[in-house]
Order: sequence, then C-alpha cells, then structure tokens
Amino acid sequence: MDGCRILVAEDEPMVRHLVRECLVLAGYDVELSDDGRDALGRYRPGSFDLLILDSMLTRRSGLEVVAQLRNAGDGVPIILTSASATGMGRVEPFAFTYRVELLRKPFGARDLRAAVERATRRPTG
Repeated sequence: MDGCRILVAEDEPMVRHLVRECLVLAGYDVELSDDGRDALGRYRPGSFDLLILDSMLTRRSGLEVVAQLRNAGDGVPIILTSASATGMGRVEPFAFTYRVELLRKPFGARDLRAAVERATRRPTG
C-alpha cells in the first residue's frame, strides 16, 4: 500500500517523529497529530487510509477517538498503540470489539510495518 495516507496521533514527540520516519521510509504519506482532539479535527472519511493512535492521547484518548469513529459507522483501518502492560487487559478487548489492530510499545520498525500491513488488509465493516 505504498503512498497510502496515514494519520499518526502520538503525544510523545520522539515516538511521533520516529514512527513518521519509519513510515515515510517505507513509502507512506504521513501526517502527524499530538492529541486526540486534533486528530479528530484533521480526520474526514476518506481523507486517510489508516490511523495510528496512542491509546492514552491527551485531550481525547485514542480509545475515545476509536469509539467515536466506529459508533459513527466509520470503518477506517486503525492501529491502537499502548505502552501500559497493566492497561492491556482493558485495551485488548476494546481493540477486538472495535476491530482495530493493537500494537504494544515499545515496538520496532519491523513490528510497525507489519501492523500497518495487517491493519490495511483487515476487514473493518
């Protein structure tokens, strides 16, 4: 899916820019956001082929963004990232329910690219 448009919402600047670098080097068109409210403001159906959201974003969590999009009937592929091992018990069932790919932090470039490939192939409807 070279050239597909990806919106990355991550509140940690270093992680946000490393994810962008990895995806740009793989041929993706990447736009960045640093919080959930901004990500929702940038997103319109069809404007991005994939969203990568940190589960614990500021101003609106990635979980809230996912729930809002899915409850509105939007099937855009989404990768939800989570650093919290203790929170994974809550995030895993959420990811299953809302049909999103889950990626645990810390992750490497290979893990990220594999998650992008899985997410863009997964049926979301």
